[in-house]
Amino acid sequence: MLQTQNLVKIYKPKKGVPVKALDNVTLTFPETGMVFLLGKSGSGKSTLLNILGGLDRYNSGDILVKGNSTKTWKQSHFDSYRNTYVGFIFQEYNILDEFSVGTNIALALQLQGIKPSSEQVNDILREVDLDGYGNRNPNELSGGQKQRVAIARALVKNPKIIMADEPTGALDSATGRQVLTTLKKLSCDKLVIVVSHDREFAEQYADRIIELADGRVIRDVERLECEDLGENNVPVYEEDSVSLPEEYVLTAADKVAICEYIQNMISAGKQPKFSLFSSRSSVFQPTDESRIPLSYEGYNLIKSKLPLKYAFKLGASGLKHKKFRLVMTILLSCIALVFFGLTDTMTSYDYVQTAHSSLMDPGNHIPYASFKKSIEDEEAFYYSANHGMTEDDLKRIEAQTGLDVYPVHDTFFHFDSNLGKADYNYNYYMSYFSGCIEITDKLLSDMGAKLIAGHLPEQKNEAVVSTHMLEIFQEYGYREQPHNTDTPPIEIKSPTDMLGRTLTGIDFTVTICGIVDTGIDFDRYHELKDFETEDFADMVAFLALQSELDYVRSYSLDGMLMVNSDFIESNADRWHLEAIGRSSLLRWETTGYEEYLYSCIQPIGDIDLSKVVWLDGKKRDSLAGDEIILSKEMYLLYLQSMAGEIPEDYNFDLLKEAGNGFGSLANEELTLVFEDSDYYKYEYGEDFPTGTHNLKLVGIVDDDSGTAYCVLPENYAKIPNASSILQTLSPMPTKSQDVLRLVEFSDKDFDPRDNATEVYDMMNPVTFELKNLDEIFEVLKDVFFWIGLVFVVFASLLFSNFIAISVSYKKEQIGILRAIGSRGNDVFRIFFAESFIIAMINFVLSFVATLLVCSMVNTAFKGNTGMLLTILTVTVRQALLILGVCLLSAFVACWLPVHKIAAKRPIDAIRDR
Repeated sequence: MLQTQNLVKIYKPKKGVPVKALDNVTLTFPETGMVFLLGKSGSGKSTLLNILGGLDRYNSGDILVKGNSTKTWKQSHFDSYRNTYVGFIFQEYNILDEFSVGTNIALALQLQGIKPSSEQVNDILREVDLDGYGNRNPNELSGGQKQRVAIARALVKNPKIIMADEPTGALDSATGRQVLTTLKKLSCDKLVIVVSHDREFAEQYADRIIELADGRVIRDVERLECEDLGENNVPVYEEDSVSLPEEYVLTAADKVAICEYIQNMISAGKQPKFSLFSSRSSVFQPTDESRIPLSYEGYNLIKSKLPLKYAFKLGASGLKHKKFRLVMTILLSCIALVFFGLTDTMTSYDYVQTAHSSLMDPGNHIPYASFKKSIEDEEAFYYSANHGMTEDDLKRIEAQTGLDVYPVHDTFFHFDSNLGKADYNYNYYMSYFSGCIEITDKLLSDMGAKLIAGHLPEQKNEAVVSTHMLEIFQEYGYREQPHNTDTPPIEIKSPTDMLGRTLTGIDFTVTICGIVDTGIDFDRYHELKDFETEDFADMVAFLALQSELDYVRSYSLDGMLMVNSDFIESNADRWHLEAIGRSSLLRWETTGYEEYLYSCIQPIGDIDLSKVVWLDGKKRDSLAGDEIILSKEMYLLYLQSMAGEIPEDYNFDLLKEAGNGFGSLANEELTLVFEDSDYYKYEYGEDFPTGTHNLKLVGIVDDDSGTAYCVLPENYAKIPNASSILQTLSPMPTKSQDVLRLVEFSDKDFDPRDNATEVYDMMNPVTFELKNLDEIFEVLKDVFFWIGLVFVVFASLLFSNFIAISVSYKKEQIGILRAIGSRGNDVFRIFFAESFIIAMINFVLSFVATLLVCSMVNTAFKGNTGMLLTILTVTVRQALLILGVCLLSAFVACWLPVHKIAAKRPIDAIRDR
């Protein structure tokens, strides 16, 4: 099945003269028999064997396998050829020390795609007299036993050809004879090609001897076959031996008979003995290759595929070498990957993700969810965070978030005039209500609040306040009469002491009927009470904590004036007028003096009409569409604008007397000027009264409030789309997915018009802090991206260096695997398995370390800044990226060196060339 035609092999050293190792060698090998290749060192015998086995490549000529030329074969074809037809036996045994004896043998079958059974392995071991050695490690065997393991590995896949390179070179004479005897038995039905320098062994065992010198065949002889050399010249079969007469030449029938005899002896557990003839050249004659039958049938190459578990076992064996280097590689790689993970948490910064993580942090304890509507308009270049909400807005929030939404109505209620001391600590305390909300049992239950004193509002002007609002009166006392310093303040010791007390604001007065504990812990903010420092860092931390407290009070139930529905309905006109005040000013045509009316308008229903001095003497219950009333304080501003100061002879009581000059102010023209802005048209509708409107002054309110305000007619009080709803309040969900839904909703833009965008901002300390730092984090993303890239490259280089060193330790293993039939892909599997193991170790250690370090950084950040933000959030993204970097680095790190080693000829890998 094997032929060579004019085979030439030339070695071209980098320095020196090229050497022709084979020079036009043409041979035909039989299907069976034992062929010895003899010759001195450098004669070309080993080169010929390696080329015949595909371990080395020829320069010219050809090798025919079952009549098929190998000229166009790639290295992978030769690998498959060895895997299919050739079993190699080496002088150095070349057994894989990482595997047991049985696994070494089974590997040859695995490469052929055959799942080996323990019976197959045990049977082949029994054939080579190693029964029971399957679980032994190679380092427990003698040299002869190792060689027999190599023979068993070659035999187990039942190859057509066995090639042995100096199989007895490392053995003593007796053991060598045992090995050759075994090979002789195999030659009965296989072609056995043996490279040897021992002529005596060759003449004793060979069926054919091919001798080489300087790369050429100088002698090619085969053993004579004699049908009958006499009656006594026949083999003698005794109990445990076969004796051959001197000069007897074995016939083909003798060979078969001897093989069967030996097999029977071995099966019976006996060791055959031979009494051989004396070697004489006279029993050999020149080889007649024309008599050698050739078979061309059954040609089929089997591609090898190394099982993954063997690849991983071989790969793991590489970790035994250079353990210190391995530990340092893993340690440095882990450090690089941890830094990469940290930098990627910043590179992957996302407002939604960071807000979600911070809100879910149990240490932050944000039990409420508030939304406020904002308007952005790129064309008009304005931004409004005080946009009133409509019922449609509430429905949208409920539909998008799944929350039970409670509207918070706008109110301008400062109660500092009721405090016992005027110099209160505004760093910690709050002397106004951030809004008013309808209080019900359901709201208290949903918000986790508890009524600790009194009852819920039953009358229009009754109200409930929080324990935090109560605390300011406990600290500074209470005054029944606003700004009355003639009497000492009333001491408030308990919640019940505050019940029935009245709070007086600019617009209205309420009576406290209940105290609610909202469940919010204010211990975190107590340091604001006595804060004193000149350190800049401490001041920054103080301001951050103070801002956080403001958001807690402004957007939670704690800062609300809790009333019933009657109170909210009775104050509806006030909010419409505040809408007017936001966009208008009042101008005195006489002097040109202007007064902005943001909070200077009162509804006529709140005015005591009995105190109005009607300039024309005609009392009114309402105002006509072009009439206006001023407060006494506003009128004084008017007088001051004309004279530069209030006249000394000014006496309001005298002016009220008819005919004393006061009536001359009747029908004094004032101008109400509205800003003509797309913003207000968008906010309140196209019917919003823009432009200027001439009004007649018809009355002055004679009160002692000390407040400058005006009263407008009803046609200005009903502004389209004007709403009293300032924000919403809801309980914060407990499930992570629900909280994420809220944050995503607050980060979503709605476009009801082409040029304006409505945004529902989530209002709490976390989102407040995050929005202030959002732009900074966005800039840092790009910076940390490049830093992370540096760490990735560093980790990859460490991988590559380690794998490259590992390759150098496994060159011989690679050569052995290639010799028994594995392909370059199998080699890659081994090294990728090793890289994969390191990569997985790195991944687990790095990801766990990243989690720990991120937690430490977040804790340190919160501790040093006082903020609530969880700035570093490790997600599935970081896990996948670290895993991806590890695997990609492993792939690249092993592909480059393995590609190089896999491209080598197997013989070079075995010999570490």
